[in-house]
Amino acid sequence: MIKLQQLLHALALRRHGNFHRAAEAQHLSQPAFSRSIRNLEEGLGVTLFDRAAAVTPTLYGEALLRRAEAILAEADELEREIRLLQGIESGSFSVAMGAYAAEMSGKQSLAELARQHPRLRCRARLRSWRDVLELVLSRSVDIGIAEISTLRNPGDRLSVEPIGQHRMVFYCRRGHPLTGRVEVSKRDLDVYPLATIRVPPRGASLLPGIWSLDEDTGDLIPHIEVDHLPTAHAAILASDAFGVATPLQIEPWLRSGALAVLPYHAPWLRLDYGFIYRADRMLSPATELFMSIVRAIEAETSSRNGALMAELLPDPTLETGSIDQMT
Repeated sequence: MIKLQQLLHALALRRHGNFHRAAEAQHLSQPAFSRSIRNLEEGLGVTLFDRAAAVTPTLYGEALLRRAEAILAEADELEREIRLLQGIESGSFSVAMGAYAAEMSGKQSLAELARQHPRLRCRARLRSWRDVLELVLSRSVDIGIAEISTLRNPGDRLSVEPIGQHRMVFYCRRGHPLTGRVEVSKRDLDVYPLATIRVPPRGASLLPGIWSLDEDTGDLIPHIEVDHLPTAHAAILASDAFGVATPLQIEPWLRSGALAVLPYHAPWLRLDYGFIYRADRMLSPATELFMSIVRAIEAETSSRNGALMAELLPDPTLETGSIDQMT
C-alpha cells in the first residue's frame, strides 16, 4: 500500500534531484529517505527514479508524481473537514480582505470573531482585489471579502455573495486649492494626483485625476498607488493629491477639519464587494460565523454611511455611468 509520506518523499526527490538534499528538506537521514523511496518502488514493482548524476523520474515515476500532488491535496482537504467538524474552538480561520472591505466591516468582524472564540486561530491577509481571488482559488484562505464587480459570472469553482454597496466621495486636505468652491468638475480634478488602490478597468473612463493604465490588465493605476488606505490618507494630508472613500471611513478627519469632501457629485461612485469562496469547499463553522458577523455590521455600516452622505452632499446632481469596483 502506498503511504502519503512516501508520496511526499517522491515529490521532494523530483524537486531537489538529489537524495541528500531531498532528505535534508524532509528532515530525514539519507539512509532513511533512500529506504522510503526503495520501499515505494518495491511495493509497486517498478523503478521510479533513474539514479544518475541528477536523479530523474522514469516513465513510471512521472505517472506516480502526476497523481501524487492531487492525492496529497485531497488528503489535506479531508483532514481540514474533519477538523472543522470538531468545532470552532479546535480549528483555525483565514481570510483575505480588500482594502475598502477590510475598513468597512472586515477588520471589525474579525475582531468580534476573536472576541467570541479566543482559542480560535485567526489569520487575516490584506491584499489587492486581484490577489484576494487568487488566494481563494489556491485554497490559501477559507474566504475572501473584496470587490466582486469582475465576478458577475464566477463559474463552477467560485461562490460569490454581495454584501456591501456604499456611496463614496472624493476628498482632500484642508486648504487644498479646490476647497471652498461650490462645485468641482472633472476637469478641475484632472490636474491633481489621485491617491487610492488600483482600480479594475471599468473605472478608467470615469475617475478624475492623474493616473495611468496598466497595458497588460487594463487596470487604472493611480498616480499614488497604495494597498493600505491609511497610507493614502497620509499622502493626501501632506500634498495636493485627492482620494476616494466612503464618508464613514474618513469621518474622524472630517469632524476634526483635517480633511474635506470635494463638492464633486458622483452618484455612480460606489463600493461593491462581497464574500468570495470556493464552491467545492466546505465552509467551516468559523467561516459561517464570520460571514454572519459581517452581515450584521454591514447593515449598521450602510445606515451610518448613508446618513453621513446625505449630510455632506445633500443635493447630488444626476450623472450617468457606473463604477462599482473600488474595493
